Amino acid sequence: MLKRLVIASNNSHKTAEMVDYLAVLGVEAINYRDLHEQIAFPDETTDDMAQNARVKAQTIHEILPDKYILADDSALFVPAIPNHFGVTTMREFQAHQLRGDAEINAYVLAQLPDGADRTAYLQADFVVIAPSGKTYFSQARGGITLATEPRGGRNGLDELMVTENGMTLSEIDMPERVHYAHRGRAAIMILQQLKAAGEWQ
Repeated sequence: MLKRLVIASNNSHKTAEMVDYLAVLGVEAINYRDLHEQIAFPDETTDDMAQNARVKAQTIHEILPDKYILADDSALFVPAIPNHFGVTTMREFQAHQLRGDAEINAYVLAQLPDGADRTAYLQADFVVIAPSGKTYFSQARGGITLATEPRGGRNGLDELMVTENGMTLSEIDMPERVHYAHRGRAAIMILQQLKAAGEWQ
């Protein structure tokens, strides 16, 4: 029975965000590095977010086989500029040596031509591997359009993602943000699956 999720990530910022969302939903979570020394994950694919998440989860499942392991892969999608972002979002930012939220947000806004469709969203693919080896998967989106300038002053790309209520993800406080953010929605969906399977109460 699920008592705690162990997050398969070397990204402390991502871990903190996921821990916060899961806490709102009634689940304790920790990073695998609280239980084991840091490892290097296998290289990610350039075209399959679900597979990237599965590989991370499987890697930690093999090290901590009696734990419930959670991994995610997330990315920015802007359909008007399909040659940018997507599965390789973070690698694109790294290739341009962007440092910090302000530089990243300015870069994103600069790629969109004047008058272009501003449809945009963040997508999260979540994978949980149970101690039995059974795998659960969810996929969710947060945000519907790209703001014209950063709003909210926290959490990087969240400042650019305008949601269904007209606010950016960054402008929405917890716990309400869980229901708008890509990782919050993916967490809700995967916990529903775990509950339906009798893994979590």
